Amino acid sequence: MNIEMSAEAIDVAEMNYQDTKMQQWILRILFRLGAHKQFITQHGFSSQPLADYFHLTQEHSYNVSQQDHHLLLSKLRKYYQDAEQQNSLVHTSVFHSAVNRFATRIRLNLAEKSILEFTLQLHQERLLNDVTEWLGPLTSVRVYPVLAAILDMPEIDIREALGPASTLTKTGLISLEMNGAQLLRNKLEPFSPTLAERLHAGETSPARLLQGMINSCTPAHLTSDNYAHIPAVNILRQWLHHALSTARVGVNILIHGQPGSGKSQLCRLMAKELQASLYEVSSENETLRPMSGSRRLRAWRAAQRLFVDEKALILLDEAEDVFIESPGLYNSSPLPLAKAWINRLLEENAVPTLWVANDICSLEPALVRRFDMVIELNAPPRAQRAEIIQQACGTMLAPETLSQLAEAPYLAPAVVSRAAGVLAGIGEKIPKENRPQTLMYLINNTLKAQGHLPIKHHVAAQTSLLYDTSFINSDVPAGEIGKALMPGQPARFCLYGPPGTGKTAWAYWLAQRLNMAVVERKASQLFGRYTGESEQNIAALFEQAHRDNALLLIDEIDSFLSTRDQYQHHWQVSCTNEMLSQMAQFNGVLIATTNRFDVLDAAALRRFDLKMRFSYLCDDQAVALLALYCRELQLNEPRSSDIREISKLDYLTPGDFSLVARQHQFRPVSSAEAFVAVLKNECWMKKGNKPAISFLQ
Repeated sequence: MNIEMSAEAIDVAEMNYQDTKMQQWILRILFRLGAHKQFITQHGFSSQPLADYFHLTQEHSYNVSQQDHHLLLSKLRKYYQDAEQQNSLVHTSVFHSAVNRFATRIRLNLAEKSILEFTLQLHQERLLNDVTEWLGPLTSVRVYPVLAAILDMPEIDIREALGPASTLTKTGLISLEMNGAQLLRNKLEPFSPTLAERLHAGETSPARLLQGMINSCTPAHLTSDNYAHIPAVNILRQWLHHALSTARVGVNILIHGQPGSGKSQLCRLMAKELQASLYEVSSENETLRPMSGSRRLRAWRAAQRLFVDEKALILLDEAEDVFIESPGLYNSSPLPLAKAWINRLLEENAVPTLWVANDICSLEPALVRRFDMVIELNAPPRAQRAEIIQQACGTMLAPETLSQLAEAPYLAPAVVSRAAGVLAGIGEKIPKENRPQTLMYLINNTLKAQGHLPIKHHVAAQTSLLYDTSFINSDVPAGEIGKALMPGQPARFCLYGPPGTGKTAWAYWLAQRLNMAVVERKASQLFGRYTGESEQNIAALFEQAHRDNALLLIDEIDSFLSTRDQYQHHWQVSCTNEMLSQMAQFNGVLIATTNRFDVLDAAALRRFDLKMRFSYLCDDQAVALLALYCRELQLNEPRSSDIREISKLDYLTPGDFSLVARQHQFRPVSSAEAFVAVLKNECWMKKGNKPAISFLQ
């Protein structure tokens, strides 16, 4: 028999000869586990690359005589004996040295290091994988003695190395598939498919070895001033400082809030202020495919072990998805991970972890209580929102538009920053006068996609330049109330009366006197589509007014505070209870308005410090207001006939005068007499004897 090797085969053999470990593993599989029977058969070699690897290539590859079979087997057995005695195989590869350094850093024992090295090579070297396929499908029980034979170790050490208490398992570097019988490659799964490649390159830095699954975070661009409205941030800073300085175990912080509220930036800021490294567990693998919750937790466990000797924090974003496993083939909904396993993880982590989530509603209360701190990043106060918007937009917005944007607490700073970035990039191609509208268009599109109402320009909430409390016909002197109420003094008012009598305008006038912003909502804006959503909206409204130190104005309050016997559904009672509870706890200025005072519940009315009735104008007020508007619109002074006519009107309100003034912009009135004529028509329409709509006649 002539045994020869091609030049290519020699190169392959020399390259692989440097890794003595792999040769030992292959030879042990062949002789200790009997795989040589599948390798050398009466028809020749079943694997030509393996024959080349051991210098066994022959010209007759199809038929092997009994003598040739004996000679080949003897030569191969001699290789095996030499390998076991380490006589001829003395080379150590770069990969083997890198694994040794890596294992030392994370404190793997000998069995764990050997399993790690073998598994990575098994997934990296096709020749080794092909040889293990001759062993056939293996159950989990069978894997232990097979690895013991290959790695030349006691089976009990192998079992401990793959057990739940081992460092190898806790870090998730290698996981043993416990279900079914599979090939050895499929039973042993490495943490990262690129880990072997980086170790082959001699890399030993943990951050570089796990790059793509665990990444180093960039520094924060926000400062502590951006979080001054959240007292818990200072507590968080002190607690993390204590945890890092004392090496405290089981430190976990849950940070949640709407997207774009600065949660990740807060984590970066904490790391910067504490002079600690921050590593983020990625949500996708090296191939840019999403990782399951359990796999991300494996990456987090690996990071815990790798960075335990470093002053570091770990960031895990989208935490609400981490605790929910992807649905199986026959499941339509996600499956929660095992509670006991999760609880143990949160008790044993050595590196403090910042868990970031947008919505924690899906997390069970028993899980939430495992965190040291739970911090909600809500919207900053109105003044700070205005400052953030100003910094992002510069001179793109007029002051009144900027103020209007700042009124929306659901407008996240990130939304404004991204829209401003788009406009800054293409700003030269858009006329300067159109840039504010373009910016509002970009912001509103994002808000609508998030499920929020777009921010629209409105003027109804502004106090008229002609406003004077002397034109308010109320049972309590409206002007004196404004003078008596001091800034910072809590008060709850119920304003009732016909539409247009000045209830909303008085609320804005009072806010100006108290130097307060106004948070205004109609009751219809607070109703939600889902169970409990209306109650959450009510609570959020009072929280916003408290946070912004703003006057809270709720219109159509009768929608929530009607008598209980009118309710037909349980959710209506629940909403009323929530409204009453929030009113009782509110320590600011609350003004509720209604046109239907008669339907309000008596118990609810007791919650208001003052009930003020706004009535139609009396004759003297109507005449004085007519004279004022005539001067403002540059009309003639009202004649005695005009005064007599306006004194006959029974349903005049300040709102009627404002309406005629607005009509004057596109349908001018030429005289005081014409002004009174329009007012007379408005009053006639209020009497209820309006002509029927044509198609209902």
